[in-house]
Amino acid sequence: MNIEPDFQVIEDASAPKGRRIVRKGGSPAKTEAIDLATDSGEQLSDEQLRAAIKEATGKAPHHKMGRDKLIEVFNALNKADDQDEEASNGLTRREIEADLTAMNIDFDPRDPLEDLAALRDLEREQRQQ
Repeated sequence: MNIEPDFQVIEDASAPKGRRIVRKGGSPAKTEAIDLATDSGEQLSDEQLRAAIKEATGKAPHHKMGRDKLIEVFNALNKADDQDEEASNGLTRREIEADLTAMNIDFDPRDPLEDLAALRDLEREQRQQ
């Protein structure tokens, strides 16, 4: 007796990230990853917005969060960093990130600017001792 695994037929547009799609008479295909560089969350489904927010923050959004709030949160997470934003130490994000990269320090460029500035200052102090 040959038992085939059950596949769920999912439309490409509504498939969650990382799920497999099976078309009738076809083979499974991997869905494309949700691109966080998308200009606005308005073009994504609620499920895609929830998946992108969960991936970016590590926490799933509240189950009662409406579409408008999901789009707002997604767009805030997706907003490009202002490279000329200045930290309290007078350096721009671009300068701080360049310093951290030159010192071979792992950092998340999505971290707040003041956190990156503090990390840079701490590493500089440790290297001067």
